Amino acid sequence: MKKYIFWDLETSTLSAPYGSIIQAAAICTDEDFNIIDQFDLRGRMKREYPIPSAKALLVNGVSIDQLKNHKNSNFGLISEVQSRFLSWGESLFIGYNSISFDDNHLRQSLYQSALPPYITNTNGNKRGDAMKLLHSAAAVYPNAFVRPLDDNTGKITFRLEKFAEANGIEHTNAHDALSDVEATLGVCKLIKERCNDVWESSLKTASKQDVHSYVNQDKVFCASRFFRGKEYTHGLTFLAKDPSYENHVYCFDLSFDPDLIFQQDRSELLKMFKGKNKCFHMIKANEQPILVNEEYLYRSESYKDLSPEIVNDRMKKIRSNKEFIEKFSNLLIDKSEDRELTQDQSEKPLEEQIYNGFPSSKDNYLMLDFHAAEWEKKYEIAEKIADVRSKEFAKRVIYNENPDFLPKNEVVKRDQKIAENVLSMDKHPWHTIPETMNEIDDIRENEDDLDHDRINEIDEYIQELEDYHKSKLNG
Repeated sequence: MKKYIFWDLETSTLSAPYGSIIQAAAICTDEDFNIIDQFDLRGRMKREYPIPSAKALLVNGVSIDQLKNHKNSNFGLISEVQSRFLSWGESLFIGYNSISFDDNHLRQSLYQSALPPYITNTNGNKRGDAMKLLHSAAAVYPNAFVRPLDDNTGKITFRLEKFAEANGIEHTNAHDALSDVEATLGVCKLIKERCNDVWESSLKTASKQDVHSYVNQDKVFCASRFFRGKEYTHGLTFLAKDPSYENHVYCFDLSFDPDLIFQQDRSELLKMFKGKNKCFHMIKANEQPILVNEEYLYRSESYKDLSPEIVNDRMKKIRSNKEFIEKFSNLLIDKSEDRELTQDQSEKPLEEQIYNGFPSSKDNYLMLDFHAAEWEKKYEIAEKIADVRSKEFAKRVIYNENPDFLPKNEVVKRDQKIAENVLSMDKHPWHTIPETMNEIDDIRENEDDLDHDRINEIDEYIQELEDYHKSKLNG
């Protein structure tokens, strides 16, 4: 039986490597959207990066008491989410902007808990994104939905709370994880009801394997999207896979005449990767691109003067020109080499090394032993892990959950390091106490409709954290 998992996270900051998941909710359904199971879980902040964004707390409304005192630690919350997801078996995971946001936070939280991070796209699972699907559906069927306008810009917006309100989808408490999940489910029901062909198309590109199979056929297909209040539809055909990034698939925009493109030299071709003359489009195969049939192409302004015969003739010219495909592939290699030369080669923090290879099989077995072991055995097992990242994160689990089982001097060093990080006046990728205090001051000064009691509560919490970490600086 095909299953869908609609899910959402609320977090302490926008930064996935340096934030905490503080609420996770999900609803598991069958393919007809009948609910099979669901959960709504909460937990405390991490000890490593304990300073939340004041703006995030104002948006999600999570209580200070939960951040400090909830029975679930951050590790406990993440472990329970993993367990529940695994118990539901093979499923398609669907969130709202989840591929760009929620998935990154979940991966980081699992990674930093010494757990397998790719739960939404391994073990037979696939992932989708209701926001991307809605963008495509609205572009292909412009009259299928009420398209609300942003209060500030006056442009079309697809923010979940605005779209749900405009289209009669129940959404009682925006930015509460379970309420957002229910609204996301409502959005998908609406898309399937009114744009079923787009919904079915989205199921065909929910994994990178699906995408590679789809684009490698000798065919024309459409990629529709919404960007900055405007809809765009591109008629594409597969050109080449990036030799350095297997998930980056390059396609040719068939609104361009290939005969003219074939004549361009290297410098001119490089200009065609972006801007108004962009004829090469990169599709991320692992991020569920919404690709639909050619028939929708001719509704687009850019293709209204092109016949199917012309478009398909262009597709055949591109797909059959082996010399140009080789030339383009070499161009991708050159671009990749240029990119590598300009990258900072200094070692990144462990938190940012999630994509820096995989632990060995031996280390994976050790991590399984680590999580299964009693507390008095965990440190000994952690010391045997060769992967530097996994070893450190296993020790952090002990530090967070049961620091009595770490050497005392190590606990003191970790306390001091965290205090130095959060009290720092410098700019860092994680939230610091001075940064959040400045954020609070800015909110008080610039927000017209301000919940003063709430911002005062957040302020008191941050001051409390400041006192605590100052006490740790000197052991």
